[in-house]
Amino acid sequence: MIISPAAPRTATVAAVSYRGNSILCTFKEHNDAFRGVVKGLRLSWSEKHFAWRRILDVEINGTPLERAAELCSGLLNAGFQVNVTDDVTQAVQGAAWKPEHRRWIIAGNDEFHLRWWKESDENLYSRAKMLPEAHYDPETKSVVVPALYALEVEGFAVEHDFYFTQSAKALLEKSQADYRCMLLPAIPFPAAPTQPKRRKERYCDPARFSDLPIHHLETTTALLPHQIPAVDKLLPMRVGAFFMDQGTGKTRCAIELAARRQARISKVIWFCPVSLKLTIAAEIEKHSKGEAIYIFDDETAPDNIPPAFWYVAGIESMSSSDRIILAVNTLVDGDTFVIVDESSYIKGHASKRSMRIAELCKRSRYRLLLTGTPISQGVEDLYAQMRFLSPGILGYSSFYSFAHNHLEYSEKYPGLIVRAHNTEHLAAKIAPYTYQVTKAECMTLPEKLYDQVYCALTPEQSEAYENTKYNLLMSVESEKVDSYVIFRLFTALQQIISGFYNDSGTLCTYPHNRIKTLSTVIAGIPEGEKVIIWCKFLRSLDQIAELLPGSALYYGKLNEQKRQAEIERFRSDARFLIATQATGGHGLTLNEARYVVFYENEFKYSHRIQAEDRCHRIGQDHPVTYIDVVSTSGIDRRIQQALARKEDVVKAFRCEVNKVKEERSLLGTL
Repeated sequence: MIISPAAPRTATVAAVSYRGNSILCTFKEHNDAFRGVVKGLRLSWSEKHFAWRRILDVEINGTPLERAAELCSGLLNAGFQVNVTDDVTQAVQGAAWKPEHRRWIIAGNDEFHLRWWKESDENLYSRAKMLPEAHYDPETKSVVVPALYALEVEGFAVEHDFYFTQSAKALLEKSQADYRCMLLPAIPFPAAPTQPKRRKERYCDPARFSDLPIHHLETTTALLPHQIPAVDKLLPMRVGAFFMDQGTGKTRCAIELAARRQARISKVIWFCPVSLKLTIAAEIEKHSKGEAIYIFDDETAPDNIPPAFWYVAGIESMSSSDRIILAVNTLVDGDTFVIVDESSYIKGHASKRSMRIAELCKRSRYRLLLTGTPISQGVEDLYAQMRFLSPGILGYSSFYSFAHNHLEYSEKYPGLIVRAHNTEHLAAKIAPYTYQVTKAECMTLPEKLYDQVYCALTPEQSEAYENTKYNLLMSVESEKVDSYVIFRLFTALQQIISGFYNDSGTLCTYPHNRIKTLSTVIAGIPEGEKVIIWCKFLRSLDQIAELLPGSALYYGKLNEQKRQAEIERFRSDARFLIATQATGGHGLTLNEARYVVFYENEFKYSHRIQAEDRCHRIGQDHPVTYIDVVSTSGIDRRIQQALARKEDVVKAFRCEVNKVKEERSLLGTL
């Protein structure tokens, strides 16, 4: 049957047919418009058949009937008459065919092959290359991604309308199952439901909680005025976050939520940094009574967990101990209330601790985040935290989907985020689930006072400083000065100005004035005043402890019991607490001190402000004085400038490096 357009451009008729898994088209006239249509639908000239021909993969390309109908429609729209069989005519006239889908993900050798055909609407290649370990395969003309990254590939497919072949779907399911087993070893996962999910009724039958144990939890302290609206906002919701400044009492708010929900929950699992487990238990005892507390320790295993209402577990243990993971798995059920304290510890979307906590706890009924710094690096920190609460809050099933909509990456430096987009949209998404308050908004605390005391480098330090700076920068090309190189350089320089340098396992020491300057600072503090001294390196901690015998010490190598004992010693008879920011900078309340010395600083502003607020919080009645020991070196100057601008030192310098191309210029900036 011949089908004609309203105004044929030529009397020549194109014949379209299909045979087996191929379609054929003949046209006895040289016509560029005709060639454009058939080539656009991926037909090529066949000398053997003396016709335009295309062999189809039915799974990807659709049926020969559909492709013949699409070709026929394309020719008619271009003004050509077409001779086709009756079934093709019916498909064309009844629009009973779907346009060919041109974006596919195919499986091969435990890898995903992303394949598409030329399109001008977006640069798919550069976006596909953003996927982890993605590379181009010239043989298959596709971008290949290892099966390990199935979740990100799935996110890419959603964002860019890619379809999975059946074999790719099977690989996707297998990869996700393998990944879960790797993430949570020896923990069985329920099979996916075969029936579609029903919408849950808004009404909740009280009988649903009749089997829960009866709890006798009572709070023993009253909520402060700014804590009342915090609890009132999150109480009706199953998931939420207290984004409250350090010292505003978010721990007390979490305890209040548990108390008010006790008839609806079986237990509370409280994740916090390992160094804070005893502190959290002490806070629970301080503000409540009537229920037992169990703290996870080195002996905790799935078969020896005692009955309790409060279970306190370390966040870091979720990435290092299968024993703890299995123990947590035995506790989490649908009626569990899970709290993640200092949730910035799970901000890494691909970290084991973040993935494991989110996977284990998604079956719990109530989930809560606590932090004063939800965004310490950028809006990318929000993704993993909101994923723990519920993927539906942000609405993205993978970090790739989140990044595609909100992050812009450097074309020159893969993985470097240069700016964020649509942040107002993110703020609106999380607002219903979060309560935010700053100390300035809710409290009248004494002011913070700042001072700096300077010390000069010794000649030996100056020589080592310049040589190390030159050697490290000259060992890499300026184009390859990435964040890792900067961190390594800054750490080396910071060690040297503190009197030592660990050079590839070889310890070099130098005479220095920093410890003498600290001695002068201490002499200027009124006798009897308690003092916190923050340092970064264990060697510095040892030197300060030698200068100030009898001081309480708080650092990573001490176990939890010894750390708590040292804190109690500081609160009683020890005048000085010497601590590393990495261990003691979160969660502690140290209002006994109103003088704080930063012997060394971390590179992140968020770490600095956390350390400052250990003694500038509820209960502090006096101004707090912060004294920085600063050397006359470029690295200390940069740290002080970045902290004053509330920036991360490494990140700020990285932005400058992008503008500088010569090593000599870089050397001059330090």
